[in-house]
This record gives sequence, structure tokens and C-alpha cells, in this order.
Amino acid sequence: MKRAVASFVLAAAMLLAASEASADAFCDGWEDGYKAGYCYRQFGCLEPLVPLCPLPRLGEDSYKDGYNRGFLAGLNVRRR
Repeated sequence: MKRAVASFVLAAAMLLAASEASADAFCDGWEDGYKAGYCYRQFGCLEPLVPLCPLPRLGEDSYKDGYNRGFLAGLNVRRR
């Protein structure tokens, strides 16, 4: 019984670590994309404070997904 509990805890920890790693990549992309979108075609632009990373939508888990979403968000904020 103890082995079953220990293996379950280990499996849960591994899944949590894997999802956390993909969330880190998404958030890193979000931050870089937000800054790039905010300063798009602006000479001498000062990088803004980046808002908190949103929760990724289903299927969004890579750096590129975060970058694209952040770029559009930054671009929209700048255009207001």
C-alpha cells in the first residue's frame, strides 16, 4: 500500500513539474512578445511594465504561443 501511494505521489509530482515547465516557457514568450508588440515600429520606445502572464488556452504551451499572444496584447494596448 505504501508503494502505491508513493508511486502516485511521484507521478503527480512529475506531471506538475512538466506542466510548470511549459507554463514558464509560455510566460517567457508572453513577456518578450508583449514588449515587442508594444514597441512595434516605435523608435526609441521604452519597454513597458508587462502585466501578469495569462493562463494559456488549451493547446497553448510553447514559447511561440506566448510570444504571439503577448505581441498582440502589447500592440492593442499601444494603439489605444
